[in-house]
Amino acid sequence: MKRFRLPHLLIIPLVLYASVPTAAGATAAAATASDELAGVADEVAKEVEALRGWTFKQVVEKRFCTPQDAMAYVKKQIQEQVPPERIRKIQAFLRTIGLLPPDCDLKKTLLGLLEEQVGGYYDADTKALYLVARDEKLPELVVRIMLAHELTHALDDQHIGLDKFLKSLIGKSEDLDLVAASVAEGSATSLMMQYMTRAQLSGRFNLAELQGYAAGEIERSKVFTSAPRYFSTILATYICGMQFLAKGNLLAAMLGDNRAIGRNLLAAAKDPPRSTEQILHPEKYWNPAARDEPVEVHDAAARKILHRPGRWVVHTNTVGEMLCAILTTPPGRQRSLMTMQMADAWTNPAATGWGGDRFYLLASGPSAEATRLSRVAADKTLKDLRGVWFTLWDTPADRDEFVAAYERRPVARRGAAVLLGNLGAAWLFGFDNAEEKAIAERVKKAPPPMTRAGKPWAPWAL
Repeated sequence: MKRFRLPHLLIIPLVLYASVPTAAGATAAAATASDELAGVADEVAKEVEALRGWTFKQVVEKRFCTPQDAMAYVKKQIQEQVPPERIRKIQAFLRTIGLLPPDCDLKKTLLGLLEEQVGGYYDADTKALYLVARDEKLPELVVRIMLAHELTHALDDQHIGLDKFLKSLIGKSEDLDLVAASVAEGSATSLMMQYMTRAQLSGRFNLAELQGYAAGEIERSKVFTSAPRYFSTILATYICGMQFLAKGNLLAAMLGDNRAIGRNLLAAAKDPPRSTEQILHPEKYWNPAARDEPVEVHDAAARKILHRPGRWVVHTNTVGEMLCAILTTPPGRQRSLMTMQMADAWTNPAATGWGGDRFYLLASGPSAEATRLSRVAADKTLKDLRGVWFTLWDTPADRDEFVAAYERRPVARRGAAVLLGNLGAAWLFGFDNAEEKAIAERVKKAPPPMTRAGKPWAPWAL
């Protein structure tokens, strides 16, 4: 799913809500609460400035919204940024490689997960901070923590053009969607954690009240551990992004100088990471000697190999290391919110050594003629679906380890694995025996051209 800038969720460490009464006299009480909130937000804004070492260029407007308003915002974002026809193709792609069960509705499941988790959001279009008004009374520190997170988004937007940065990456692939979310959420999460730590040590707040609230929210947020693993990457972007911006030092991200996080954010916005591999292994981005750019498959050449009369490539995507790790995690392995808040939980030995990948979803059009009309029809109807997934690896051992782990998944066994040299492997899904054999022979002998950091790359290690 395309990762638009998510509203604030329970990720680390709390689900955060703003509250106003809804009983009789709610209008006057809400106005009073709004005035009080504006004052608290102004205090938090000054603390956010001090931690980051930046100043707000303009005052951020603070507004209340209902849970229904928040979900309407989420639905509008999805509708505008990921129209229904694209959702259908992404869903088909995710089902084909095994990231979604065959009966899982992508949009419905995502909205169900978010519905009770949204606590607030910063809207880069209106430049306003929105807080979800609910019936419950929250500890003051909870409200302040949430404000610190969302005000950091606002501060980042004013200094790096957060919305422009996100739009430069989002929608290009699943992997880059996760990269974009990781950079944005990692910045806000790092400052939020530092804010929370300092506030707890200040002695100004009732920590027992905070801990009691957090325990209830952690229980409610177990919906993430029961949903298909694909959706848990919503959580991953917060913790992995924080570690990335701290150049791998998670302790520094939580307790160190947040001005360094700001400097790293500026660098990452100017030269965005190219893969979740770089997010998960920060040295592969920040260390020039170890910089590891992804292998890119030449899409036009791949289409020529895969197109047949009446059949067209209707969707392309890149899975990336983070999702490859989910694909190679045994389905029965238990998950917990505690382990999901550790950065190293989001990769595994089978996914490490990822060099690049590219997936092609094919569908049939109404005729065998190579006309634009046929392509458009195939794109809309998504009939007779097939898939081809090229995966590329740093070493032969990396390739073999991933192949062995993925082949244990039933979805992989329904496809045909084709080894490409000693650094690549492709899976063919949905083809009959004759066509499967023909494509396998073709890509073995002459896979589509590939490049790494602008230089030719081939799946044969010397």
